[in-house]
Amino acid sequence: MAFLHKPPNNREQLMRLGTLFVVLLWGLTAWTQTTTSRNWVDTEGSYTDAAGNALTVTNSLPKGGGTYTDTSGNTYSYVIFWHKVTNTSEVPLKLELGFPAEPYPIFSSLDSYIRLFLPPDRMTPENIGQQDYGLDLSRFLDAAFEAPSRLEKTIAPHGEFLFYVPILIRQARGTARAALVMDGDRVIYQIKIHPQDADIPCGKLLFKECY
Repeated sequence: MAFLHKPPNNREQLMRLGTLFVVLLWGLTAWTQTTTSRNWVDTEGSYTDAAGNALTVTNSLPKGGGTYTDTSGNTYSYVIFWHKVTNTSEVPLKLELGFPAEPYPIFSSLDSYIRLFLPPDRMTPENIGQQDYGLDLSRFLDAAFEAPSRLEKTIAPHGEFLFYVPILIRQARGTARAALVMDGDRVIYQIKIHPQDADIPCGKLLFKECY
């Protein structure tokens, strides 16, 4: 017996279109939630001094992929990290960081190196979803490429401070990761550009009662 195909009436068509719309809307909502909920955090570390004062350091994943060309015509690739220092103690925390203007030759080739910077631009949680974390890197480097970078900040009890560290990479490639780690009151900037890595002393963190 042959079955005759009965064309759907207008009501059936509207119901099918409504169901399709709901499915598409659900898929779009699920995709949006997945892509906007990523917090771009790579690692976190907690530290406590002998007096019981504590802090937490949050280190981001990198953003970047673009290039920068200096006034001499040298072209660099770059990655941008942000770091957050949270003072979980009852006393103020003083942060002092600095990078020299000279490059760091962490690679086996003498022609390859990195340069690190501390822009004064304010990093905020709202910038996390933006391209390059909202940092206008070219504008900063055009004005401060040859200068050493310094940063000083006093973080109030139970306060937090976010800041950028862009890294220029000359004639080298690799997956980049970075972390701010503590060694006593010294701050070490730990950079890995696979397969190379380096621990760069860059400053200190001191609670107010210690200085």
